[in-house]
Formats: sequence, C-alpha cells, structure tokens
Amino acid sequence: MKINLNNISETMLITLYMRATDAKSLKPILNDKKSIEILSQIDYDFSKFKKAWTSYYGVLSRAKVMDNEVRKFIEKYPDCVIVSIGCGLDTRFLRIDNGKIRWYNLDLPEVIEKRKLFFEPNERVTNIPKSAFDSAWTNEIKLDGKKLLIISEGVLMYFEEQKIKQFLEILTNNFNSFEAHFDLIYKGTVKLNDKHDALKNMKAKFIWGVKDGSEIIKLNPKLKQIGLINFTDEMRHHLPGWKKLFIPLLYIVNNRLGIYTYEKNGY
Repeated sequence: MKINLNNISETMLITLYMRATDAKSLKPILNDKKSIEILSQIDYDFSKFKKAWTSYYGVLSRAKVMDNEVRKFIEKYPDCVIVSIGCGLDTRFLRIDNGKIRWYNLDLPEVIEKRKLFFEPNERVTNIPKSAFDSAWTNEIKLDGKKLLIISEGVLMYFEEQKIKQFLEILTNNFNSFEAHFDLIYKGTVKLNDKHDALKNMKAKFIWGVKDGSEIIKLNPKLKQIGLINFTDEMRHHLPGWKKLFIPLLYIVNNRLGIYTYEKNGY
C-alpha cells in the first residue's frame, strides 16, 4: 500500500527499514520479525536507505539500548504505564511486553491511522492521535497509582528549542512523577543534514541537539538528569571490520540517551 506522510513522520520508515533488514540478517541485533511483516505491505522506495550503514547500526544499537533501559524500569515496576512519544511504526511494545504493563502510543492522527493497519488491537495498548505539543493528550493517560515512564526515540531533534521547552512543560505541568528517556542528537550533527546517510534523502531536517543532555534541564529545571548513555557503547559491538575505525568519531557525533526523573514535590 502507498503511504503518504509529512516530512518528519516519513522518517519512521528509516527505522522500520533498518529493523526489518536486521531481522532478515544472519546475526540479527533485534530480530524484529514484525517489522518485516509491516515493510512487506508498504509501497515505498526503501532502496534509498540500502547504503546507509551508519544509520543501520545506529538505529539498531539505539533501539537495543532503549529496550534494555525500558526493561530495567519494568523490572522495578512490573505493572507500570509507558507512553511512547512520536511512536511512528515502532514495535517496542511487542519486544519488551511482560504481560502486565499499560502502553500508550502517541503520534499525529495520520500516523496513528497507519498504525491501525499493521497492529492487532491489545487491551493494554491505547493509541492517542494527537501532537505531543497538545497538552490534551495527557488527559488520556490513566495511571491509577502506577509508575510512569515516558520515552521518545527519533523525535526531539526535529523541533525548535522553544517547542522542546513547551513539550517538557506539558510533562511537568500534567504529571506528578515520571521517569523520561529521551533520544538526543549531538549538537554538531544539526549542521550535517546534507551529509547524513539516510536523512539526506528526505525533506525532514535536524534542528536541535545537545552536548551532554544537561540542555534539557536548562529548558526545564524541574527535571533531574540521572543518566546519559552514548549509543556508541552498544554500536561498537556490532560494527564489522574496517567500520570499527569510526568508533572514536562516533562517540562524538552519535546520538545519546538522556535519562531524567521528575517529582512534583521534589522528593
């Protein structure tokens, strides 16, 4: 089927392609079979991503690290609530579900409509067809005293700093407590849109980046940063042969995972 998406939403096809390609490989990193199934139903020129090897290993390593960090949260709080910001065609719920968590997918209405074509309904999964910058989405999250985890992968880098600030304020204004995992790009990468091996083929552009994740705290001091993971820590284990020569450079320019907490009463 043909899929028409706006500039930023179209980037979800990059990650879908990388996960599906990995699942077809001899030594898969994620082994995400669902992505193969979805990819096979979409009429799109995925060949533009075939040579994007840094994005290939980057996307898979990022997903693996984020999966592991979500699993750590679930181990501590087995019946927690998780909100996936800008979910796209992400399959993380299927990869980490423990049979108890409550999951919310948040994305634009046109994206949520596409998700419905590929995913079976699940009583513990709710799709919210709204922008992350529309605070009304928070009203749909039912916590019932459960711990909240908010995750954002491949989203924040496409928006102006003021929009990021607005998003963070929506979180702290509407929830009493949460942990947040934000995928962040290095600020220098913002200048390299035309050289990015996958994004150069699309209209979406990187706009906002960070150095060490403290930029999030500057935008909203109510948050506390408790971690920063460079995805190269994982990526270095998967790069083959001569590609390992790029590891020192990747530690500088690669995405990183910022981990934050918020408590309304400061405890």
